[in-house]
Amino acid sequence: MDLTTLLAELRENMLHDRSDAVSGQSDRLWTDATLVRYINEAHKRFARDSLCIRDATTAAQTEVAMVTDQEEYALSAKVIGVISAKVVGEDGDLVRTGHNALSAYQAPDPFYFDVNNLADSSGKPLAFSTDEGFGADGTQIVTPTLKLYPKPSSTYNAVNVKLRVVRLPLTDFSTGAMSAEPEIPEEHHLDMLDWAAYLALRIADDDAGNQRLAERYAASFATHTADARKLAMRRMFVPHQWGFGRAGFSWEH
Repeated sequence: MDLTTLLAELRENMLHDRSDAVSGQSDRLWTDATLVRYINEAHKRFARDSLCIRDATTAAQTEVAMVTDQEEYALSAKVIGVISAKVVGEDGDLVRTGHNALSAYQAPDPFYFDVNNLADSSGKPLAFSTDEGFGADGTQIVTPTLKLYPKPSSTYNAVNVKLRVVRLPLTDFSTGAMSAEPEIPEEHHLDMLDWAAYLALRIADDDAGNQRLAERYAASFATHTADARKLAMRRMFVPHQWGFGRAGFSWEH
């Protein structure tokens, strides 16, 4: 569904903003530029709340070139989360871990990543984390960060790590490109307009009941994103593993 269709649906069928003027200045409440701005916000919010845009092919979002002895790499600001990571030319994905696990002991087990049994001298990255919230100077990191362990040796300099990511839309809509289509799946195109309608009606005249209508659109949007998120999570589902001898009996992802 292109922007022309989305704009018409929002203006005519949801906001009922139809012009009756036959000449002179338009009597519409919202300009095209304003409604397109709201559609942009709805597009990004739906993608962020539902996790429905997955990408493994767009180089700027999914490829990281390693640098000798560098362990942290800033990802694109469009990346919401990393599903998996793989060093090009190597078999298997890197193990996902976290900041704390890189310095915590874990009992040896084929299903565990144990940093104490690894030799940094190889320089072959074996694990990654994306929960580095602060830089070396203690300030908050604004963009997502990928951390590799161990640090790449010169053998892996300029070798890419390929990512599968969940991300935001790459480009904004504009009134100069009305044939553009949303990046979220087509079945959610109309769903996202609920947020655009909310943004338009939240500042409209309350005497006409627009505030209550705005709240209904916001609630409907929340329902749609929750349903879409459940679908996205099912598609990314990883079966549980189980075993004995790990503090008794335990489940793990």
